[in-house]
This record gives sequence, C-alpha cells and structure tokens, in this order.
Amino acid sequence: MCFSYEVSIGTFMTSWGISIYLLNNRNINFKQKLDIYFLMIFSTMQLADAILWFIKMKKNNINYIVTSFFIPLILAAQIIFNLYYRNNGKYLLLNILAIFTIIYFFFKFNGYSTSLCDNYLSSPIWGSSEIKFWEIFIFAILIFYPKLDNSLILFTLFVFFPLMYFFMDGAYGSLWCFFANILAFKYLLTY
Repeated sequence: MCFSYEVSIGTFMTSWGISIYLLNNRNINFKQKLDIYFLMIFSTMQLADAILWFIKMKKNNINYIVTSFFIPLILAAQIIFNLYYRNNGKYLLLNILAIFTIIYFFFKFNGYSTSLCDNYLSSPIWGSSEIKFWEIFIFAILIFYPKLDNSLILFTLFVFFPLMYFFMDGAYGSLWCFFANILAFKYLLTY
C-alpha cells in the first residue's frame, strides 16, 4: 500500500517493468525466476491500492469488490506461491496455517477500504480494519519461509515492524509499497 494513487501506480509499473526486463533480458536461474514471479504477485497489491486511491475510497461497488475479493486473493496468491511453488507444499503445519489465514483474510477484509487521513504515510485501511502486528508477522512467515535467515526479512520483522508500530499511528500497509520497491531494485542490481 502506498500513500497516493501516483505512488501506488508508479510502484506497480516500476516493479512489473523491472520484473519483465529481468525475465526477458537477463540470464537468470530458476530460483531467481521464482523470486521475480513472487515480486510480480506481491507488487500487484499496488494496482489494487491504486484503484482504491483513484476512486478516493468512496464506499461503492468498486471499493467493495477490490477490498473484499481482489485484496484477499492477492494476499492468498502470495502465500500459495511461497508454500506450493517455492516449497512444493512440504511444510504441513504451514499449509494448515495457510488455509486458516487465507479464510481469515476474506473475513477480515470484507467491506470497504478507508484512508488513514491523519498520518503523512496515509494508506488504505483494507476493510476498515487496520492490520495488526501479529497478522503481519504470521503473513511474513507464510510468504518468506524458509528464507527467514535473510537479513532484510529479519530486520523488517524484528526491528522495522516494531518501530513502525511504536512510532506511527497506522499506515502499516505501506510496507507493500516499501518492499515492492526495495525488492525490484535489489533484483535489478543483483540478478
């Protein structure tokens, strides 16, 4: 989630542009291709947010459909991709947790997104229900496991998330925007 239409659509276009460039112009291995495909799924959230910003978070059918269906589907796709494409479904407990988490997302985000207006880093609050720390933590495990030894992921989980919750009054969804940009440029420079 980004804090404006322009930033959301720009992040989506940048992440997808870098991804398509890497897939077509670099000699990358299978693991790197999986990373790029994941980035494309992950950064698609910026398109959903751009739609919400474009309609100014009005409580209409578009807001309801994007919030209640597209956002949970994009979140579910990230989980499914990590557990079944990267890890071939081999972690039984995570597979069970994933089922409950995906169902939970469809209930949690059912409704309309609103904007967090009293914060510089305003972002859509999906389903008018701000994301909680434990939800982000479980989601991060489901989309990154077993890559939890990655320093960027560890820093984010144990330093950035807690600091963000301590110092900010919302806009936690801006993490999607932050990570989509960081990952896109990291892959551009390293792949």
